[in-house]
Amino acid sequence: MAIQTRYAGDANGVVNVDSGIGSLGYPVATGLTKEPILVKIAGVTFTAGEMNTGGAVETILRAVEQDSTVTLYQVDSTQISVYLEATGAGGANGDTLQGAAIVTSADVATALQTRLTALSSGGNIGIAGTVTAANLTVTSSGFKLA
Repeated sequence: MAIQTRYAGDANGVVNVDSGIGSLGYPVATGLTKEPILVKIAGVTFTAGEMNTGGAVETILRAVEQDSTVTLYQVDSTQISVYLEATGAGGANGDTLQGAAIVTSADVATALQTRLTALSSGGNIGIAGTVTAANLTVTSSGFKLA
């Protein structure tokens, strides 16, 4: 295997799409073409049964994927952490602005909050238990991986 000696460089983004370059705690999007959007969906308790077909997790992710590309997600009992590569949620007048204008994680979280709490008229979207859509909260902070 060839070994390459590095003479310059750092651990910041490779393609310069990371608006937080050099900031601690900011996701570095190596290999992505758009700034990453990270959101936390919480406010209810998720059980393993909600990971099944037709469960709350699928319902939530389908709602998010209406105008976003989900690159990665993780579910635990208290939240779903979602990593979006591209999104149209949160743009002015419903336009897809990412790439042409800055759409922040907070903008996306606000748009998704409205969309998710309206699922099933705010009622139960769970199949293994009660997951009330009206209780879902979406924030741009608190994204976590195990």
